[in-house]
Amino acid sequence: MEKLSTKYGIIEGISSLDYYGNGNPRDCIITKTVNELKTSYGILIPQYESGSERRKHVKSLSFYDDGNLQSIYLQNQTKINTPVGTLPAELITFYKSGKIKRIFPLNGQITAYWSEQDEYNLAEDISLDLSVGKIEKKIISINFYENGVVKSVTFWPTNPVEIDSPIGKVMSRIGFAFYNSGKLKSFEPLRPTKIKTPIGEINAYDVDALGIHADLNSVNFFEDGNIKSLTTSSDSVEITTNTGEKKIYKPGLKISVINDEVKDIVPLTINFDNDKVYFNGDINNSYSLKACSFNVKYIPLQVKSPCAGCSSDSSCDGECC
Repeated sequence: MEKLSTKYGIIEGISSLDYYGNGNPRDCIITKTVNELKTSYGILIPQYESGSERRKHVKSLSFYDDGNLQSIYLQNQTKINTPVGTLPAELITFYKSGKIKRIFPLNGQITAYWSEQDEYNLAEDISLDLSVGKIEKKIISINFYENGVVKSVTFWPTNPVEIDSPIGKVMSRIGFAFYNSGKLKSFEPLRPTKIKTPIGEINAYDVDALGIHADLNSVNFFEDGNIKSLTTSSDSVEITTNTGEKKIYKPGLKISVINDEVKDIVPLTINFDNDKVYFNGDINNSYSLKACSFNVKYIPLQVKSPCAGCSSDSSCDGECC
């Protein structure tokens, strides 16, 4: 077993230790030894036991190349004081300055022996007072800006929440993100949601939205509250230019990677910027909002869905699965 001297104290019981090229520690695994690290958030004890059905066999600690703590996987869930109150944590990541970057109240390993539902059952409701309203839900993680402002909040997939937004009250799944000012930057709609845009009303919903984190979402606002971009899984946009040329953009279909008898929807992303609109992130395919006319149509795409009792089109919001 190795021993390591750090600015947080001497760490003992190290079974695995990696270094940067400058000789400073990169990360380590601690085995069967209690270490009390003295940090600005109090005494923190990194994981020294693994092997249980939900315990991950991961690095107990990781460091930046200057020796500052980058992450700590805690032996037990620990209460941490943050700018939004005291939060439970099993995993904490830090900025190089030492400020908290992200907190995970739970960090169990999902396996055949420990399911997502098992982990969800351990989660507790956490109360947050944010610009989108007062929230009390089970949370996967909270991401902070370096100055302590909440950057994003990620919820459990089965734990949607109603929030205030620039377009009124909406139901959000997965989570939402904020500007450093605290204003809402983006959210993930729970179901297809009509949103007024410079080219007409569009049903915003991303059938491919991932629940990993809420840093990036399918409905995005400028800081002044105007719509910046959105994703639709069901609407087409016909554009007529000032020369009479017509162009249609719509969601597509592709063969599923897990079942070649099933077609998956490829959502359409629409961005607005400087009096122009462009599609699927391609600024070379931009159109003037003033010089062109736009016609939005709802066109549910027919797919063969594995969901029992599903409508089998892009209006599916996943609740039947």
